[in-house]
Order: sequence, then structure tokens, then C-alpha cells
Amino acid sequence: MLTPLELDIMKAVWQQPPITVREVQQAIRPARKLAYTSVMTIMDRLYHKGFLTRALRARTHYYEPAVGYTQVRDEAVEMLVKSFFGSKEKLKEFLEETPSNFLPRAVSETSAQSVLDETLL
Repeated sequence: MLTPLELDIMKAVWQQPPITVREVQQAIRPARKLAYTSVMTIMDRLYHKGFLTRALRARTHYYEPAVGYTQVRDEAVEMLVKSFFGSKEKLKEFLEETPSNFLPRAVSETSAQSVLDETLL
């Protein structure tokens, strides 16, 4: 899973590979005013995580995506669904029901427990 900053950098790489750190810095500059070294550090981390490949040409690293946009998007959506609903089927149930009727079991049990605890005080 990518952080919001990593995702912004990856979007710049997906749009115009191969790309240099300076070009990424300029591409994300309107939204994020980051120093060259900050962008370079994040891109180096993305390279070591396996999200980017890089090639050295004339003392400059050129980066390309090692992972496609759709793969990153699909994994993020899957993680979101699992975190909030547990499965695609539970998400479908949620979308078909009124949202106020849907509360994951662990949360509803916690709410009932807190009411019980207050009565014991």
C-alpha cells in the first residue's frame, strides 16, 4: 500500500516514463512543494520496495514503473474493502441495505459492552 505522497510520485512516473527525480519534482510541485532531496529519497524507497525500476544514464537515474497503476489501485481497493467490510459480499450487503442498519459485529458488540460497563459504575 502506498502513502499519499508515494502515490503522487507514482502517478507522475506512470504519466511519463522514463522520468528523472527533477521531472517528478516539477510534476508534483503545484500540490506539493518538496525539496529535490525529499523526492529523491521517496523515489529511492519506492525503488527498493519494488515499485520502480531505474537506469543510470550520464550520471542521472531514469525511473520507470515496475508495477502498473491498475494493480496498485486494485490492491488498495481490496484492502479498503477488507478493512471496513471483511469481504466483497459484506460490501454488497452494505450497499443494498440502508447504511444505518449495517454495523460490523465487532463494533456493535463493543457498543453493547460500553453500555453495560456504564451501568456497573
